[in-house]
Amino acid sequence: MKLLICDDTAALGRLLAHRLINMGIPSECCRGSLSVMAEKLGSGGYNGIILFAYRPDEKLLGFIGSAHSKGVSVFAGLYTSPASVRRSFLSAGALYCFRMPFSVSSLCRTVMLRIDAPPELLPQIEVFLEEAGFPRQLGGFCCLAKVCELCINAPERIWGGMSGIYEETAEAFHTTAAAVERSLRSLGANAAVSGALSRLTDRRFTQKPTNTELICAVCDAFFRQPDK
Repeated sequence: MKLLICDDTAALGRLLAHRLINMGIPSECCRGSLSVMAEKLGSGGYNGIILFAYRPDEKLLGFIGSAHSKGVSVFAGLYTSPASVRRSFLSAGALYCFRMPFSVSSLCRTVMLRIDAPPELLPQIEVFLEEAGFPRQLGGFCCLAKVCELCINAPERIWGGMSGIYEETAEAFHTTAAAVERSLRSLGANAAVSGALSRLTDRRFTQKPTNTELICAVCDAFFRQPDK
């Protein structure tokens, strides 16, 4: 899987490419002119294209249709709001249209969830947690993402008293099961104080959760996303 980002500015294109590369998706930037985009597409090797536009120019729509016919997924960032513009891009073959400005984190998650070649689950969960307000710098962040990955892949483990989950997570991070359990408690307390957990659960949780409650809340909210 390889993405072409049709914007080579440091403020957007290069930042987006850097973030996607860190998530395991090879990405390359190019200038946003139609001729450069067409030349790059013609070279082959791309599974997806991210481009940005103000209006449904006929030539641009033709380019999107050509990409679509080659099996290339097109993500279009639109700097205008009319629904008719969005419909034009979707009708031409764009897989997904988003209204600019759109955060880099949200765009990365959108691409990862919709691109043809399915990405690993763990990076998706990490992006989701960041957007929900869980601070990556806390030790429990990576542990929570890993635990949720394990539980999403095998939901029955949640109801088995978390059997083996702390141990498996601890092994992934070269620590102990007790340390994983403590880090999740600390992260849950932080999320309760910051309001991240309340927002994530539509205010169903306002107090410090148990670890199981925290894990279930994240897994449930992850699958309630509109684009899941």
